[in-house]
Amino acid sequence: MTLALACLHASSIALAAAQALPSAPPAVPPTVDPLPPVSDSLGRGEEETASALDIVVTGVRASLSSAQSIKRNAQQIVDSVVAEDIGKLPDNNVVEALQRVPGVQVAPRFRGESGTVLIRGLPDVVTVINGRNIFSTTGRSLSLADVPADLVAGIDIYKSRSADQIEGGIAGLINVRTRRPFDFKGARFAVAARQVYSEQPDTIDPYASMLLSNRWSTGIGEIGALVSVSFHQTRYRDETIFNGGYFGYNADNSLARYTPGVPLDPRGTNPAEPRVFRSDVIGGIDTVGKRERPAVNVSLQWAPSEELTLFADGLFYGFRDRGNADQNFTSMNGSLLAPLTFYEDTKLVDRLSVANNRVANYGISYQNKADRYQGAFGGEWNRDGWSIASEVSYTRSEATDRTNILDIDFIARRTDGFFDRSIGTPTFTLPFDDVLDRSKYSLARLNLTRTEALGEEYTWRGDVRYRQPLWIFTELAAGARINRRDATSRSFVQNVNCSATGAVRCYAVRADSIPGLLSEKPGNFFEGTRPFIRSWISPSTDVLLDNVDVLRQRFGLAAGDPAFQDTRFFDIKENSYAGYGQASFEIGQFDGQAGVRVVKVDNVSDAFRAVRTAVEPVRIASSTTDVLPNIALRYKLTDKLFMRAAASRTITRPSFSQLNPALTLTPPVPGQQPFGRGSSGNAELQPVKSTNYDLAVEWYIDRSSAITATFFHRKVSGFIQSVTSNFEIDYLGPDNGTYQISRPENSGSGKLTGIEGGFTFFPNFLSGVGVSANGTYIDGKNRALAPLPGVTGFLTLPFANVSKYSATGTLIYEKNGLSARASYVWRDSYSTGLHFTGVNPNDFRNSPVENLDVSIAYDINPQFTIVFDATNITKNVFQTYFGDATVYPRDTVLFTRTFAIGFRARL
Repeated sequence: MTLALACLHASSIALAAAQALPSAPPAVPPTVDPLPPVSDSLGRGEEETASALDIVVTGVRASLSSAQSIKRNAQQIVDSVVAEDIGKLPDNNVVEALQRVPGVQVAPRFRGESGTVLIRGLPDVVTVINGRNIFSTTGRSLSLADVPADLVAGIDIYKSRSADQIEGGIAGLINVRTRRPFDFKGARFAVAARQVYSEQPDTIDPYASMLLSNRWSTGIGEIGALVSVSFHQTRYRDETIFNGGYFGYNADNSLARYTPGVPLDPRGTNPAEPRVFRSDVIGGIDTVGKRERPAVNVSLQWAPSEELTLFADGLFYGFRDRGNADQNFTSMNGSLLAPLTFYEDTKLVDRLSVANNRVANYGISYQNKADRYQGAFGGEWNRDGWSIASEVSYTRSEATDRTNILDIDFIARRTDGFFDRSIGTPTFTLPFDDVLDRSKYSLARLNLTRTEALGEEYTWRGDVRYRQPLWIFTELAAGARINRRDATSRSFVQNVNCSATGAVRCYAVRADSIPGLLSEKPGNFFEGTRPFIRSWISPSTDVLLDNVDVLRQRFGLAAGDPAFQDTRFFDIKENSYAGYGQASFEIGQFDGQAGVRVVKVDNVSDAFRAVRTAVEPVRIASSTTDVLPNIALRYKLTDKLFMRAAASRTITRPSFSQLNPALTLTPPVPGQQPFGRGSSGNAELQPVKSTNYDLAVEWYIDRSSAITATFFHRKVSGFIQSVTSNFEIDYLGPDNGTYQISRPENSGSGKLTGIEGGFTFFPNFLSGVGVSANGTYIDGKNRALAPLPGVTGFLTLPFANVSKYSATGTLIYEKNGLSARASYVWRDSYSTGLHFTGVNPNDFRNSPVENLDVSIAYDINPQFTIVFDATNITKNVFQTYFGDATVYPRDTVLFTRTFAIGFRARL
């Protein structure tokens, strides 16, 4: 009852105002053109007009029908999620709203939410807001997790591209549409609130939103104004038990000789190989923190005449995250107290006991702040089939990230380790030591990092369209875009270890000698799920973040942040010039769209390079030109059965950190090291390119039901990976010679082939009941330069983060004011990268991911709705492993369940 009353309090308002608005999206497919046609803005309002023969549906079914209409009428391969659909499921950000779209896969819910979107197996997605590019500081795109679902009118996922869309994103383009005042017939006020209970942190947090919009007829035309605000707070807790990699040891627990990165057979008998395999560490990570996201959207529209519409848009997305990811672990080094035992007939250790072993706690505290601003002004003029649109915009993204780490440790009298492969989780116990005894811990290492980054962009865009029939053409379009982007990053790192002669001697300075430094973790770590230490002592987050000078002084460092390091600085200016031409055509039952986009990009990169103790500035300029053709065809076999085909070329530009030309060189040492060594970015990197093909069949059974299937193929070239090559350096005088320099290079290629299908069905004989489901199959291989030591040439590797199979099912019931949905999302196991340090398989994998979410809403009256949401109901254990989940387990992770109650109201 307390929770229910609290959710009604104005200070805890938390849900999408947009969720309260049952607005249908346009009956015509949206484009990513930021300048909406005047006919859409002035003539339609928020409800579609139904004919006398139409069955008017509302709520969830209406939202799915609207999304289906967008897909049906589009000339491209596109899927959409509309505001009502977002509002009827407990989606806190745009990423989670997309997880039920065919062909889309998302990452697990780390820190309480999903944060990464992949389209058909690739993460290279360009994100736009109302058709305008938006990004995070020095990145190429915005983290969609930072976009609150409550300020969104709709989301369009373009899997094939058209020439009028901005370039970038070989996987696809995601356009987030926010609301404007002309979307509504008149005044609108909406407010929504939820109180969200998170089980693992045992906290209740507010989610809030409000929307106010109106439009007026005046002597100078029609004027509209809209403002919407949102605030989300999340206190999260993730619990992780982990192994490290697997390495070779001798029978006495000392490290054996082996070749890093070369997997060995755990049942092999070669006497030259290590006799024992085991993980180098057992530990737990308790991640606890608080995240806040304030957001504001403002929009003004003015239509001085039927032909002309002007607009001004502004948005602000904020991000605040403060917390810790504290580790309690042991390396299990020390003298053996009992004979080793092994897993089955392998060399893999499952039990060992050692004396005088180091137990360490890493206090890893972080504080991240980011602000994104975007403002735009533009207009569109329509007359006699002609449309002329123009827009200028400014985008600014700034962020400050701080991570402070303090390592405290002690020597345990005895440590017993157990690698339980039946559940894939290790544990260790300390029979004679108490991890909650504060007097045991000594200062061991201090690591401090701070990074400031800034991204700015100025853009002008202009488009001309002719929409009257002309021979076989239904629309002719041309346009241009000029863009100036600036990306700057600077940082410092301080790192001090305990030593025999330094300010902090190892195991000599007690951590509790600093008042307030030590704190106890929340407890109940993996309670009832896995055996492990339930709580431990860790450095205080507040001391590490707010009073770190106390630690600096103890470790012999000067007070205050040091100057940013030149070798950790870059400033890159990028000018791009794009133009396109595009034609839409129709011949009987056959229609389509074809076009080409040409883009020229000039980069100037400023940074510093270091040679020994000298640091000198460096500037590198580069230029690329890309031609990006596209074609999309549709054949209407009947009014309800379509076939589509599409082909396009897309690119993804390198990140600005990869373009950073900073070069650090270490000259050769005569008689010891014949080659010099170095590392750098690469200002001459070319874009990653993809040639894309799609073939689709779509059967629209009725207004709300459909069956669709799409076959797709992607051929990607120019993958960027770190490569070590020999370079002749001739400007260092006596240190001239051959240097082995590691830097990012365009290398390798890959192919992705798959099929995605989905259906939505509302049977007439089951009134109020519906089902929506989809599935995706992807097969892909990546041919890249061999990253193994001493190996040259190419290797065929799995694509990272690509699940071969994924599926989603949603059961819907909606009748008499009651709306209920249960949504199950599943994706198969997948590779997350490669591990080349131990004797374990190189393929590092995640186990299958599944979520069951439920949402129930009841309309008290047309203006007021109460809601209940639950996420991650089954609370499945998530695991990672090397190649074989039973033989080489790695991480075991618990994500929290959440329960929320709240309301939506509108006037």
